[in-house]
Amino acid sequence: MESLKNKLIRFMTGRYGIDQLYYTGLFLALGLMMINMMVNSTILMVISNGLILLMVLRGFSRNISRRHMENEKFLKLWNPVKKEGRIFFRRIKEIRVHRYRKCPHCKKTLKLPIKRGKHMVKCPECKESFAVRVIV
Repeated sequence: MESLKNKLIRFMTGRYGIDQLYYTGLFLALGLMMINMMVNSTILMVISNGLILLMVLRGFSRNISRRHMENEKFLKLWNPVKKEGRIFFRRIKEIRVHRYRKCPHCKKTLKLPIKRGKHMVKCPECKESFAVRVIV
């Protein structure tokens, strides 16, 4: 068994491996497969299998610099989406104790305690004050 492990290590030496784009591609392919189980479409099957093949080939690639650049471009698109998703789910989780408002000056999202009515808030980022109205 140790011989097989050493052979695999030698095979993967100098290859790119797994990154965030790899995981996203695989989860997207699995999602397409789940949808395909319900609708039974040949097109979805070809797309999902092609996506899996593409991700595996990316992982075995020896062109590390190009794969790294692909991942960096993906992360430039993905990180803002991920950040907004985290804020959205945090808003839902803490809806009973906090309200979230954007500063009109610097556009930073502020986490405010629930104080019903209208009051002034000072942004910790840009130090500007603005009025906030909390109804519920």
